[in-house]
Amino acid sequence: MSGFTAVLPDEQMRALGFTDHREGRWYLCRRVGSDTTLNISINKTSGLWREDVLNELFGQPEFYDSMREPHRTDIRGTIDAIVTGLAAAGVMVTVNHDAYRLPAS
Repeated sequence: MSGFTAVLPDEQMRALGFTDHREGRWYLCRRVGSDTTLNISINKTSGLWREDVLNELFGQPEFYDSMREPHRTDIRGTIDAIVTGLAAAGVMVTVNHDAYRLPAS
């Protein structure tokens, strides 16, 4: 998913855990499961952001919404807490949990 958000001053973005090792972009990576991370990239100029929830062992999207309980709920809850914290600081991003569900076969 992607959209636009406000970009906070550098000090605030760094305090939230973002890095800017790649010129022109803020990047945040947070562990949300044993081998699963939430990755958010924000263009510093436009505020265009993108999120990916990745399985770090395989380097591909993590379809956590198809996992058994309690894993599904734990990962969703951790992602929601991170997104809520960012929103409270003024960085408005979202994660569509349905996008991380395996398609019906």
